[in-house]
Amino acid sequence: MFFSRDNQGERASHSRAPLRHALRFSSLLLVAFLVFAVAGCESPTEFFQSNPPEFSAPSEPGTTEQQTTEQETTDQKSAESQKAQAGQQEAEQKPKDTTEAQKDDEPLSAETLAVQVQSLEPGAEKAKRILERNFEGFLERQDLGFTSALPDMVLADLDGLGERVTRAPQRFQQMSPREIAFELFPALVALILTIVFALLDRAFLKWSKRWQARIHIDISRAATQGLRALVLVSGRVAPLLSLVILSYFPIQALAQQSPWSLFLTRALWLGVAYRAIHAAFVVTFSGRLIDVADEHALRLETYAIWVTRLIFGFLLALAAIETFEYHRQVFYFVRFCLELTVAFVPVYLFFVQPSVMALLPAYEGSRIYSFFRETIDRYYHWLLSVTVLLLLMRAAGFDNASTFILSRGYAIILLVIFAFVVGNGIKAFLRKRTEAIDAEEAVGTRTAETGPPHLAASLEKFLFVAGGLIVIVTILDLLAVREAVVALLRTPILAAGNVQISLFNVLAVGLIVFGTVLAIKILKAFLNAKVYPAFSVDVGIAYAINTLLSYVLVVIAFLMVLAAIGVNLSAIAVVLASLGVGIGFGLQTLTENLISGFIILFGRSVKKGDFITVRDTYGRVEAVGARSVVIRTPDNYDMLIPSKEIVGGQITNWTFRDSYVRMRIDVGVTYNADPSHVKEVLLDAAANCDLILQKPDPEVWLVGFGDSSVNFQLLVYYDCRQVSPFRLKGLIYFDIWDALHKADIEIPFPQRDIHVRTGEVLPEVAKMLRELRQNGEDAENGNLLPLEMDDEDKE
Repeated sequence: MFFSRDNQGERASHSRAPLRHALRFSSLLLVAFLVFAVAGCESPTEFFQSNPPEFSAPSEPGTTEQQTTEQETTDQKSAESQKAQAGQQEAEQKPKDTTEAQKDDEPLSAETLAVQVQSLEPGAEKAKRILERNFEGFLERQDLGFTSALPDMVLADLDGLGERVTRAPQRFQQMSPREIAFELFPALVALILTIVFALLDRAFLKWSKRWQARIHIDISRAATQGLRALVLVSGRVAPLLSLVILSYFPIQALAQQSPWSLFLTRALWLGVAYRAIHAAFVVTFSGRLIDVADEHALRLETYAIWVTRLIFGFLLALAAIETFEYHRQVFYFVRFCLELTVAFVPVYLFFVQPSVMALLPAYEGSRIYSFFRETIDRYYHWLLSVTVLLLLMRAAGFDNASTFILSRGYAIILLVIFAFVVGNGIKAFLRKRTEAIDAEEAVGTRTAETGPPHLAASLEKFLFVAGGLIVIVTILDLLAVREAVVALLRTPILAAGNVQISLFNVLAVGLIVFGTVLAIKILKAFLNAKVYPAFSVDVGIAYAINTLLSYVLVVIAFLMVLAAIGVNLSAIAVVLASLGVGIGFGLQTLTENLISGFIILFGRSVKKGDFITVRDTYGRVEAVGARSVVIRTPDNYDMLIPSKEIVGGQITNWTFRDSYVRMRIDVGVTYNADPSHVKEVLLDAAANCDLILQKPDPEVWLVGFGDSSVNFQLLVYYDCRQVSPFRLKGLIYFDIWDALHKADIEIPFPQRDIHVRTGEVLPEVAKMLRELRQNGEDAENGNLLPLEMDDEDKE
C-alpha cells in the first residue's frame, strides 16, 4: 500500500507550481491593479466594492416561510433605500462636478498654485463611521435558547418514555401483523443497509488500494501523492454515498418521508462527512503527505480523529432532535454542550506543543517567516489560552465577537503560512528555470548583450512585493478595516490648486515607480533569454528594441503617476505646445541629439558592443542612448559622445561587418641578417601567439632599406573583441624579441661614420690638431711637460 509507513522511504518536499508564462507578463499592470484593489474600486478609480461583515443573531434551524417572507421584505426595503440614497448622492454630485469643471477651466493664479496643508480630521471621522458600521453588534450577547425549566421537561418525558416501554408488550399483542411489520420496518432497513455497507466497504477498499498503487506521475511527486490520497479517500466515502442514494429511493418513497427516513438520510450524509474527514487525516499523517516526524504524526492523527468522532456524535444528536421535532430547548442545550466541549478540546494541545509546531514548515531563507514562526512558538500557550477563552465566550452567547476573532485570526495565520509555502515553491521553480540564463550572463555571453539583469532575482522581487500586497489587502479585508484604512489614506494632506495629494497618492506613486523599474528588468531579461534567441534577433536590434520599450514603459509610468496624484492629463497638450516652442529656440541641440540617437538605434551603424574610434579615441560602445553614446576606453574610463557627432562626424567602426582586424608590426634588423631567415623567425613568433588568428595566414613584407636596418612588416589578423590592439602589440613584441635573440639576429641602433678632411676644417680645429700631434711626438721622445691649468680651469 502506498500510504504505509513501513513501505515508504524518506520524504522529500517538492513544490513545482505550474507558473509557466503567468509571471512573465509586465509587473506594472499587476502593481497598478493592486493599488486600485487596495482602494476598493470598481473602475481605475473604483475597482471593486468591499462587503463588510454583518453580525446578526443565529437563526433557528428549519427556517419557516414566514421568516423567508420577512427577509425578502427587508431586502426590498433595503434595496429601495439604497436606490434613494444613490439618487440623492448623484443629484448632489452633479453641481459639485460642474463646479470642479469650472475650476479646471479657470486660469492658474498665484493663489491657485499655493500649497496648503490640510487636516486629517475628515478622513478620521469617515473611518470612524465605517468602523462603527462594520462592527455594529460586535459584542451583543445572544440568547442561549433554554431555561431552567428544561430538566423538569426532560424528566417528564423520561417518565412518559418509561410508561411506553412498560406497555410495549401489551401493545404488540394488540397489533396486527401488518402493523408490527410496519413498526419493525426501520430496524429491517437498518439491518439491510448495514450488510450492504459492509460488503461495499470491503469492495471499495480493495479497489482504492489497487488503483492508487497504479498512479504515478513522473513530473511531480506531490501530484502523485495527491492523486493517490484522493483515490483512497474516495474509496472510503463511496460506500456511504451509495447508501445515501438508496435512502432517497426507494426508502423514503416506501416510508412516505417519515421522520425516521429523513433522519436516516441526514445521518448518512453526516457519515459521509465523517469518513471523508477521517480518511483525510489518515492519508495526511500516516500517508506522509506532510513532512512531520512519525511520533508527532501519530499523536496528531489520534487527536484529530477523536475530536472528529466527538463532534460527529453531537451533530448526530442534533440531527435527531431536529428531525423528530423534539423540544427546541433540548436542541439548544445540546448545542451548548457541543460548544462547551469544543471549548475544552484545545486543552490537550497545551501538552503537545512540539507536535503542533512541527506542522509549520521551517524556511531558514526567509527572515520574515522565521520571525513569524518564532513568535507563534514563543506565545504558543497564550494563543491557546485566548482560543479557549473565545470558545467559552461563544458557548456563553457572544457569537459575533468570538466567531469573528477566531475565524479571522486563524485565517490570517493560515494565509501567511500558505503564502510563504507557495512563495518558496515558486522561488525554487524560478531559480531552477533561470539557472542557465544567469550562468550565461555571468560569463558574458549573448544573453548579457543588453544588460545584466538577472531574471530570477527580478522575479523574486516581484513575487515578494506582489505577494506581500495581496496578503496585506486580504488581511485588511479579514479584519474588516480596509475601507477605514483607505478612507484615512485618501484624506488629502496637501493641496496645490485643484490637485490634492494624500498618503494613498504617495503610496501609489511609489508602487508605480518600483513596478516600472521591476517591469523593465523582467521584460529585458525575458526577451534576452527567450524571444531574441528563438528568432535569431541581432544584438543591435535587440538593444534598440529594449531601449525603446524602456522609454515606452517610462512614459506610461509617468502618465500613471500624473493620474495617481490627480493631475488633469488634458493639460499635457498645453505643455507639449509650449515644449514645441522651446525646442525651436533653446532645445535645438538637445532635439538634434535625440533624433540622432534614434537614428543610431535603428540605423545600426553603431551598436552596443562595437569597437569604434572617434576623435582619436578607441573604445568599446557600452550604451547607445537617445542623447549620447558611451564609449569605454582600454584605460577603463567612459567617454560620452553626443549622438549628433556620431551621425554627422567621421568614425571608424572596427566591428561593423565582423571583428577580424589586420595589424601591421614594424621590425628592423641588421644588414648582416638573411631576409629569408628573418621572415621565418617572424612567422614562427606569430604562430606562437594564441591571440593571433592563423586564418588568414600571417604575412611578412620587406618594406625598405633604412639607414641602419632592413625594415620588415609583420601582418597578422586578430579578433578585436578578444584583445585590444595595444595589448596585442606589446605581447607580440616580446615574442619577436625572444625569437630574434634565439636566432642571433641583431636589431641595429643608428650608427654614423665621420670622415674629416683637413682643408675644410676650421682654423681652430686645425690648431687643436697640431697641438695634439705635437704633444704626441713629445710624449714619444719623453719630453712631455705637465700641463698647466689656469685658475678658471682649476675651478
